Amino acid sequence: MKIFKKLNIEISKDIGKSFLTSVMGGRLNKQIEEMLVEKRKICIENISPKLIFDKYDIEKIIGDKVYFKSGNVFTGPNISRILKNSETAIIFVQTLGNKIDVLITEESKKGDTLSAIIMDAITTNLLECLGKATAKIIKTEGITQKGWDSTCSYSPGQFKWTIEEQKEIFSMLPCEKIGVKLNSSFLMEPFKSSSGVYGFGPSELISKIKTACEICPKKDCIGRRTKDF
Repeated sequence: MKIFKKLNIEISKDIGKSFLTSVMGGRLNKQIEEMLVEKRKICIENISPKLIFDKYDIEKIIGDKVYFKSGNVFTGPNISRILKNSETAIIFVQTLGNKIDVLITEESKKGDTLSAIIMDAITTNLLECLGKATAKIIKTEGITQKGWDSTCSYSPGQFKWTIEEQKEIFSMLPCEKIGVKLNSSFLMEPFKSSSGVYGFGPSELISKIKTACEICPKKDCIGRRTKDF
């Protein structure tokens, strides 16, 4: 198991703009552009990127079930499809910390819905930036042999992998060490956190699915990606 409590992430100068533009229907007015600049600075100053992950050996995959040698089991048609022929998997949880959750909640309580929306868009993109940084770390850890490669990442709550599977992930990682917990609805707190799994094995055998979005039928999703981290 490895823990990173201080992660440097690459942040573009227009972070949040593309996602917010999609949220706002494809256009930002001058007021929103100005607010975006203001809130971007606040968001960046109040994130605390952290990561925890561990490697697990896959014992077998039968039908919709992925069996780990540790005794843990993942269930779902797509997670078993993505991990097919992988020999190991790295399970991870990452977070931007709780300060940004508090700030967004405060804006909502004040009735400043627009500020809350803008900050939510910015931090959604910041979580993607964190994903790119953690992907590099995890793939370096997981590709242990010549000729091996990584699958795309896949997370509970994505198409046909139920959010209840978060419980299994949290049984495999002591996520409290990075300040993340699971609530009764199987959602992570802080809210700006994400979890998932990468599979590793011989490049000619493992899944060639480029991104989880590839197997989701919702083509008009504003968060849809054409390539993984």
